[in-house]
Amino acid sequence: SGASAVNPIGIGIGDHAQKYFLGAVVFNLGIVVVFFAVNYAIAWVQVAYFKVPLSTAIFYVRAPGLVYIPMVWLLTGTSIAASNLAFFPSRAPAWVAIIGVLALALCVSLPVAMWFLLLRKSKFQATTVLDPKINWDAAAMVKAYNSDSDAALLADIAM
Repeated sequence: SGASAVNPIGIGIGDHAQKYFLGAVVFNLGIVVVFFAVNYAIAWVQVAYFKVPLSTAIFYVRAPGLVYIPMVWLLTGTSIAASNLAFFPSRAPAWVAIIGVLALALCVSLPVAMWFLLLRKSKFQATTVLDPKINWDAAAMVKAYNSDSDAALLADIAM
């Protein structure tokens, strides 16, 4: 069996020396696409049969965030396999090296896309909320806010 950390399915594609690396690139991408499809299929079922609004259904299934888990888990192995395909083209037919270059470009673009779509300052919506049960300063701020509706106190709590 060709199963490894790089190719968890363990199936090679072709009859060349790079068959398991090519299998890793193809099947790892396939695993992520299946997670993506299942994630959105569950959201579609909620919209179609339970009349849940699309934005709420996507929130319930944590789409596309749930796809992040297999993507990150498989990204290292996929990039290693793609690098091997791209940087050692003499070990397989030319089309395999082209797939390696494309897969490596995809592996590099995923973190960049995640930053662009989610983590840039203009897109990042997370705020720190202090827990009054744990943090005494937060409890004092909440108590002061509840007794006085000063917007500055609310801004302090959100910081």
